[in-house]
Amino acid sequence: MLDVRPLHPGDARSLETLAQRLWPRAPHPGGLGWQLATEEFTSENAAVARRDGEVVGWAVVEGPSALRSLATVTLQGATEDPDAGSALLDWALAQTGDAAVELLVFEGDDALRDLAERAGFVLGDDNTFGEWMSRDATEEEIRLPDGYRIRAVREGEEEARVECHRTAWKPSDLPWPERVGTIDPDLTSRFSLERYANTRASLLYERELDLVVEAPDGSLAACCVVWWDAQNRCSEIEPLGVVPAHRRRGLAVALALTACALTARRGGDRVYINTTPNEAYPTPAMTYATVGYRALDRGTALVRPAR
Repeated sequence: MLDVRPLHPGDARSLETLAQRLWPRAPHPGGLGWQLATEEFTSENAAVARRDGEVVGWAVVEGPSALRSLATVTLQGATEDPDAGSALLDWALAQTGDAAVELLVFEGDDALRDLAERAGFVLGDDNTFGEWMSRDATEEEIRLPDGYRIRAVREGEEEARVECHRTAWKPSDLPWPERVGTIDPDLTSRFSLERYANTRASLLYERELDLVVEAPDGSLAACCVVWWDAQNRCSEIEPLGVVPAHRRRGLAVALALTACALTARRGGDRVYINTTPNEAYPTPAMTYATVGYRALDRGTALVRPAR
């Protein structure tokens, strides 16, 4: 029996496991774990399809918003269970109403593409989506300024780790180009001790791969999580941030290369990072490109016009 219901907090492990099985026709299970831990997906915007009580698919609807007229739908599971994919697509389109809808179809998910075409979706003007960059996992020489070092986060360091992330990801302090304009200085990161605990409970989390850069004064200058997936022999970095006072010192590059080395030592062959060349926020992609990360198209963006 198939049923569709809102996402529950207890569904996280089922979604991560499904993504791991579907890879590369799905998000990386590590990055998905981060999104679930930080409540980017909730019962308000996501649903799961269950067959006989087992999660076999899920869908998320984002937008539309004041900044973007399109609603965006991500849907997983259609390849293994087309009926679940069809039910989830019906659910997602019911949420979007008459708005124009963009559907992200991962490369190889032919079942979802067929469902989308029958529902009136066509190729959009910009018909690829590539939110990632990737690089071979290789041993690398890691260069850091004097007095800085990369290490795993320590037990008992949770508050400092959360504060490092929050400081690195304060919106008004991020390196936006001038054309973006003024960012509200009161906006803050949503990361918290509770969400960090959720992160550490994720399927692929390893404390040894929860990396920080320690500054000469002992404070934390940067941080990232490397999500190693042994089943698929690849890692994803999500997220990576540098505290403003320590930017432009090569710390982001050092972490990105450390992820490659650690993945290679585990027998992996590829590292992904959840960013892409973007006019509104170009600095991260430009930085990672200097050490060999390249943009990667993940699939096709199909569009159903507004009704």
